[in-house]
Amino acid sequence: MDRRAFLAALSGALTSACVGGADVSTGSSADPTVTTGASSSTTSTTERTLVAPLEPPPGELPEGVFGLGVASGDPDGSSVVLWTRLVTDEAGLPSAVQLLWEVAYDPDFNELAATGVTDVGEGFGHAAHVLATGLPSNASFYYRFRVGSLTSPTGRTRTLAAAGQPLDQLRLAVSSCQLMETGHWAAHADIADADIDLVLWLGDFIYGGGGSSQLEGRAHRGSDPVGLAGYRARYRQYREDPLLQASSAAHPWMVTWDDHEVVNNYDATVDPVRRAAAYQAWWEHQPTRLAAPGLDGFDVFRSVDAGDLCRIAVLDQRQYADDTTLLGQKQQDWLAGELANDQRWTLLGSPVLVGGLLVPVQDEVLLPYTFDGYPDERKWLAGELAKQPNRLIASGDLHSAAVLEVTADPADLDQPTVATEFMAPPISSEFPADFAGLVGFIPLANPHVERVDVVNGWLRLDITPDRTTAEFRVVADVSDPNSRVASSGRYEVVAGDPTPVEL
Repeated sequence: MDRRAFLAALSGALTSACVGGADVSTGSSADPTVTTGASSSTTSTTERTLVAPLEPPPGELPEGVFGLGVASGDPDGSSVVLWTRLVTDEAGLPSAVQLLWEVAYDPDFNELAATGVTDVGEGFGHAAHVLATGLPSNASFYYRFRVGSLTSPTGRTRTLAAAGQPLDQLRLAVSSCQLMETGHWAAHADIADADIDLVLWLGDFIYGGGGSSQLEGRAHRGSDPVGLAGYRARYRQYREDPLLQASSAAHPWMVTWDDHEVVNNYDATVDPVRRAAAYQAWWEHQPTRLAAPGLDGFDVFRSVDAGDLCRIAVLDQRQYADDTTLLGQKQQDWLAGELANDQRWTLLGSPVLVGGLLVPVQDEVLLPYTFDGYPDERKWLAGELAKQPNRLIASGDLHSAAVLEVTADPADLDQPTVATEFMAPPISSEFPADFAGLVGFIPLANPHVERVDVVNGWLRLDITPDRTTAEFRVVADVSDPNSRVASSGRYEVVAGDPTPVEL
């Protein structure tokens, strides 16, 4: 089955019986665990082995329980997480449900690479996080969930090349900011159809606020989420979108958060009870190998190596932020170690802008929640980036596409460039209308800004040993779910030179 045939089949499944979803196992509602595959080994394998099929657990569940689709995420050289969350509009689900999960080399599931049974419980919203292990490295797979007579739609995923394994190319999709009320998600359809290895999501998976959309069917249901039930309902509405389901099922994701997963511009001062509810709902709806959040905190910053080619490290720039720090000491110490690696490239996934935007008003900080509000921390980060060659930054949040040269101080033109920053355009969120007319003047006051465009879409990164190529994929009409999506600019960073070149 080729890529387009797979997507066509997936689209048909999502729009038919609403039988779709994947759950990464959380175990019992009281004590969540991660269910692993046929092998618990964490070392990479290249040998293709088969396992015997299992019978689906019995269960009389309504047809729509897989209505949120399937997803996979946090792959490494021998494993990947499979996700789904069971939902129903009827009387309710049993307090505990057993699901069969299957990973196969073929879309017909005749050749199984791993399989098992996992328990999902009401304490974590019947969400499942299955860590399928013992898989060959740098390989593609199909996966699904089954219970009784019901079968989820088929998803497709892949492992990365094992750490240290020779790798010639890594292909990434990067985006963030998908406010449902301001647009449809043609960008997700384009991501689903792309030939990539991993989706890097930089935050704002959901938004708060009540329903006020002028687009049919895009208004938020219910009021601004505050507690767990409200956050679950908002994630459910977003996860029901068929285009998001398509891109979630087509590729593995690596996900971090920004602010709207809790509340606009949140930081460490936000009510801890609200934060705990938001964190749990985020975890329940993402294909992450992180353990469920507990009372002792929930660190989402993490990294993964793709062969000997690239280390990807994602940040959290909201949870630890206060008047004195953006990253927090624990994350800063971790980041210093992550940047001191011998990979050919390091890609830093930053939910907020790193390079900075200057305004022609003395002492005014336009974006205080970014590194502009923490200049000493940016100087520290620039120093760490400068220690090794071939450092890149992918960022989001500002609802625009941009290319920047990162220095220790953007106001000092004599500072050397230490990395190129590519800001991925948002899926559907709008740039503030009051400032849209000023965008063209940003490079005039910011010589380190190579480009900035108010567009929707996503960023494609193709990383090879010699160079990284960035391509902006732009949606023609965000109000149209079937909009054309096309390339709108390509840049290149050559190994050994941190500055970008327009192609």
